[in-house]
Amino acid sequence: MTRLYLRVFLTFWCITAVIIVTTNVIVHWRDINPDNNLQRLRDDRGTEPAQRFLFQMVGSAINRNSAQVLADMRTMPEWSTRFFYIVDSNNRDFLGRPLPEGVQKLVPKINPSHPFENTIIGEEKTWGRHVTLNDGKSVKIFTLAAGKGEKSSGDIAWQLFINNIWPLLLTSILVSGVACFFLARHLARSLSTLQRATRSIAKGDLSVRISQRFNQRRDEIASLANDFDHMAERLEKAMAEQKRLIKDVSHELRTPLARLQIALALAQQRSQGTNDRELKRIKQAADYLNDIISDILALPVLDDDSWTLDDTMDLTALLEALHEAIARDARQKAIQLSLSNSLPEALVATRGNMLAGVFDNILRNALRYTPSGGCIRTELHDRGNHYQIKIHDTGPGVSPDQLDAIFQPFYRTDQARDRQSGGYGLGLAIAQRTIKLHGGHIEARNLPQTGLCITVTLPKIPPCTA
Repeated sequence: MTRLYLRVFLTFWCITAVIIVTTNVIVHWRDINPDNNLQRLRDDRGTEPAQRFLFQMVGSAINRNSAQVLADMRTMPEWSTRFFYIVDSNNRDFLGRPLPEGVQKLVPKINPSHPFENTIIGEEKTWGRHVTLNDGKSVKIFTLAAGKGEKSSGDIAWQLFINNIWPLLLTSILVSGVACFFLARHLARSLSTLQRATRSIAKGDLSVRISQRFNQRRDEIASLANDFDHMAERLEKAMAEQKRLIKDVSHELRTPLARLQIALALAQQRSQGTNDRELKRIKQAADYLNDIISDILALPVLDDDSWTLDDTMDLTALLEALHEAIARDARQKAIQLSLSNSLPEALVATRGNMLAGVFDNILRNALRYTPSGGCIRTELHDRGNHYQIKIHDTGPGVSPDQLDAIFQPFYRTDQARDRQSGGYGLGLAIAQRTIKLHGGHIEARNLPQTGLCITVTLPKIPPCTA
């Protein structure tokens, strides 16, 4: 059950329950029924509770015979029967109880020609009514208004009403709850289907379609599902065309680039040093273009469902090898390299040599932006079920609003806009995609003093396959 499902269900159910309870209370209090069109006793605000109780008793008894009235009285709780008496033609109470003083005073006064009367004795008021039951027998019904400090007959009327009506109320509320349950499920199920499809789109699965699940519907939800499928189809087509275009353009550029590199090599052999400066600049431009094409081809890596980690790599050995590879360049810039690691080995699952490219790119970025006399520190930690690699540098860092953007393709900070920096904004984008497909996480943050810290988290290889 989703929160929306519960909210719709509980809202409908509560509203229905309130309507049912309120309707029954109003009907009881206002005495709204088909047999009460000529008499609106409830409209008289001066009507006392004992009098209202009397008319309720009369209305209940008039359609019963004496045996039924006696059976009803015997089933009622003792606390309620002490507020009313039903006297037969012999002036005896149906339950054989002694008659109170007020009832004794009214018994001789009430008859078919004078059916209604009341009297007051002390603080107790008594109301009486002559009634002919449906078996032809005449009875007299009396109700008593309690004195001060005692429970009134009006309260008793309410309690008797609740005792009699609660099975109907409970049944009505349960039936309405079942109806609201299916109504809420019907509404929320459609929205849940749209929600799951939207999440699939957000995860990159553009093949999801949902309109076939709403074939039996002809409402706005079905139209929304059709529009969603149309949108997903357009997105899938656009993404496929974009990937195909990038691949085709990159491959088409490889052929003239290869010819250019061959011609450049021949020109260098024939120039005999006369045009080395110009040829070197041409070679740098050609190598730059070749690197861009290679990274563009590597950027759209395989989807999650087709990515398999079929190899194992030791992070300890990898980081040591990469530090040795950049040591010469670091010495030329007077940059200090340090590797903090106490693990003899740190095995992770990988695919080919992809992780080597990730950490090589991060280290060389740190080397590029760290000024002379700075330092680059690499740390490898065991964090339980995963390894954490931190690479610190003492460079200028990155603006806080650009920390997430540096992982976007072709994004370069202001300091790296010119080609002299050697970057073109694909290295970290490829690194992020690669780490994600390894089940890990990569993030960047600025250090408190100066520099940037790249943190990479990779899950450990399962022990059974280590």
